[in-house]
Amino acid sequence: MPEYTEFSRALLLAVDMWRYGARDGWQQAELQQVLSEMVSAAAAVAGLDQAAWEVQDGGDGFFARVADSAAEPALVGPFVRELDARLGRFNYVRRLETRLRLRISMHHGGSVPAAHGHASDGPVHVNRLLNAEQARAVLAELPEANLVQIVSQPIFEGCVRQRLTEVSEAEFSRIRVDLPAKEFSADAWIRVPGVPAATVSGLTGGPGTLVVSLHPLTPVRNSSDFVGQVLARACVAAAVTLPGDFDEGVPPFTLSLAESDGDRVLGVWLHHLKQALQAHDADLRIVVGVAFGPSPVAARELASGNVAGGYLSGIDGSPLVVVVSDDVHWRIIAGSTARMVMPDSYRPLGTEPESWLRVPGYSVPPDPAPPRRDAPTAPRFGVVHGPASNFEGGTFNAPIVVGSWHNYGEPGR
Repeated sequence: MPEYTEFSRALLLAVDMWRYGARDGWQQAELQQVLSEMVSAAAAVAGLDQAAWEVQDGGDGFFARVADSAAEPALVGPFVRELDARLGRFNYVRRLETRLRLRISMHHGGSVPAAHGHASDGPVHVNRLLNAEQARAVLAELPEANLVQIVSQPIFEGCVRQRLTEVSEAEFSRIRVDLPAKEFSADAWIRVPGVPAATVSGLTGGPGTLVVSLHPLTPVRNSSDFVGQVLARACVAAAVTLPGDFDEGVPPFTLSLAESDGDRVLGVWLHHLKQALQAHDADLRIVVGVAFGPSPVAARELASGNVAGGYLSGIDGSPLVVVVSDDVHWRIIAGSTARMVMPDSYRPLGTEPESWLRVPGYSVPPDPAPPRRDAPTAPRFGVVHGPASNFEGGTFNAPIVVGSWHNYGEPGR
């Protein structure tokens, strides 16, 4: 068996045609030709050099290894935009069942030359994303959509989130691709050009809305000042949009945000929220609950739980603790490399359902404060009482000391 040692990391692209097997031979031949021409035209418009692509045909689609290291922003943005436009023009005069519609997946990973193309984790990863159930569901539920785009977590974090391409991260919805039979599980991001991310998220089974509830443990003197000087300031600093329908009424305060903002909310926004709290009111202490929506109930329950309050009562140096639901933890936090998200700083609370807690400013949450036990009240009558009492030649330290003494034959007291 030959040894293939030419390992490298590259941009990987996979494309599959919708309902290809349901067409007859002539239709399949036509779609193959049209797809080839559209891909070449879209690549040229996007400034991509197809000579740098190593293509492996599959009949109903293809796999390509793109050797050009600078191609990623153009492939993620302009290439998909141009391909979608050309598909739209082609499909406009066609019945639904005869349209050319695509699933497109992208990943940056390792590959090695193999007898039938390329091997290693990269080609496997991009093809698993291509076959995600969520991508198929989107095409089934959105008959007017020409394509669905799926990008891996490395591409989303390194290209989309860094704003290196024309596509905004707000256009994507996060999904979890779980294929137990293939021993594969990974986060990915999905998008349909021209369709709101919330709509796509609803079709893929994703929560779509991230609900953040802020529960003050100490009184908020002025709600309007709190919103303007704390919440709004933190949102501006973290580039998170404060919802237009936000209610500034009586606490707890609840924000409904896009799931695509999750990494930023649980990272830099919490950092700026902590700073804004400390600048606004040194005595103000808040529990932040985070759960998926659309209802605020789950987030409010997390924020108002006794366990979180116990942690906040037992720490110094931080005016807030954060409690997230289990699905927020595994969908957004676990394994995240986003700025200030700090996956290793969360501790499971052992609740049912499970939730996770973090104390900003601590690498690991400290132990919660023990339950408070009030000292017994000293009686207003009795022989002797107080924190320290002296009688019969001895000193007794206790909240209450009861005893008697004799004064050389005088009546005792």
